[in-house]
Amino acid sequence: MSPSSSSTISFQSWVVLIAIGLLIFLMNIDYTAVNLTLVPISEEINADLNSLQWLLSGYVLVWAAFVIPAGRVADIYGKRNTLIAGLVVFMLGSSLTGFGQSLEVLIMGRILQGCGAAVFTSPAWASIFTLAPPQKQGFVMGIIVSFAGLGLAIGPTLAGFIIEEMSWRWIFYVNIPLGIFVIAILYLYSPKDLLEETRQKIDFVGAFLLASGLCTTVYALNQIEVWGVTSSSFWGLISGGCLLIGLYILRDRTQKVRMVPSHLFRNKPYMAATAGEFLMAMNFSMTLVLMGLYLQNTLHYSSYETGLIFISMTITMGLLGPIGGKMVDMFGLKVPMVFGTLITTLAMGMMTFLTTESSLLYVATALFFAGMGLGSYFTACNTAMMKSAPQGDLNVASGVYTMFMMLGNTLSIILSTSFVVFFGRIHLLQNTERMNLSAEQHQDLVNIISKVEHSMSQLSGFAPEQLPQLLNWVDEAFVYGLSFNMAMGTLLALTATGITLWGMGDLKSSSSHAHAPVGA
Repeated sequence: MSPSSSSTISFQSWVVLIAIGLLIFLMNIDYTAVNLTLVPISEEINADLNSLQWLLSGYVLVWAAFVIPAGRVADIYGKRNTLIAGLVVFMLGSSLTGFGQSLEVLIMGRILQGCGAAVFTSPAWASIFTLAPPQKQGFVMGIIVSFAGLGLAIGPTLAGFIIEEMSWRWIFYVNIPLGIFVIAILYLYSPKDLLEETRQKIDFVGAFLLASGLCTTVYALNQIEVWGVTSSSFWGLISGGCLLIGLYILRDRTQKVRMVPSHLFRNKPYMAATAGEFLMAMNFSMTLVLMGLYLQNTLHYSSYETGLIFISMTITMGLLGPIGGKMVDMFGLKVPMVFGTLITTLAMGMMTFLTTESSLLYVATALFFAGMGLGSYFTACNTAMMKSAPQGDLNVASGVYTMFMMLGNTLSIILSTSFVVFFGRIHLLQNTERMNLSAEQHQDLVNIISKVEHSMSQLSGFAPEQLPQLLNWVDEAFVYGLSFNMAMGTLLALTATGITLWGMGDLKSSSSHAHAPVGA
């Protein structure tokens, strides 16, 4: 796939770009839809929130861990081959998750999906810029982001409909026909890559050290709620993970061809885009997961109704894609990025003040602003990342960028669910101090906070007249923990604003700077 030399995009390139858009669409449907499966899966498979969240974090963690070496695979074997191979693995993972009858099998299927997503992500993003001329890159990125937004919009609604009418398993089965369709388009219209006769070797040892270090460290963070921050197991795993990452860094420095070129870390606009995307991805995942639980458990909307409510956020992201991309081409990168972070700050601030009786209008408005802010930011930030990276490093640069984005998603899911449980329990115990409860009843009550679903059936050890008040306190405790997370999200968005103002001043949106290694 060679870069376009004129200011127009050929029909063949458009077909391939649409196929890549469908691929991004497929990923986002899967990502957002799974958030709504937590409650029905918990009803079928007895598991708490800490265990079930691995259906989300396991997927993005493996994605993040393998996306950099997968970028090197694309350099060696070509974008087209890598795209198709990754999609096949993703479809196999979807099948395993759909057929799985235990939590372990479901998580294994999601991990396989994450591996497939890691393989096809880097060549997918790099292909966008090699198929579009510099004058059209912002617009094309906006079109692709609109596919992502459409997937985000349809994901929760489709999930709610499928759960109500069929089974949560069909959320994974739907990936199969869509994946086959995209593979067919790539085979028919995507030109074969011109591969070098002498191929670089992949550093499998380095890839293993990096992936193992990331997985070990994030797994330890996930277990904070279970083990406690003073646990020797927690600190042992954290130390082991950091050691593995350190060994990878030392080994990579000795390689003739480094897995991640060092000049990327001296590229100020690229690092600003990567750091900002990390923070905003945390807000995105936090909103999806916690607001999904809030709408279903606290405000008692069904899965289908929750999906419809989320449209106020996700459809806004989709609609802003092409508009934001065109604004980037016309006015540059900094303005839409700063606008996006500030509007997201407003949205997270609104969600900080949610209560157990918040109106649907208030919730939908907060989600609408979240979609507006995130949609504006992601389109401009993705474009900034691609424009700041040298053309020869597009695959690995997009891999590093995606790794940080996925780490943001993973850490957000792990930390936000842990904080909800931790601060929710404190609030719940404060409310129940005046009740004459036994130590066993106290323990049963605080354990409910960690459940995906809150219902009176979980309060079987209490007197019937106590149940309404206790369940109300459980809801208040959950909202208390949610509010703490959203306040942290507000600070994250403001930090992303500062990073954008610091880093984007060195990057121009004109065609003459596309792919130039800035600050290297």
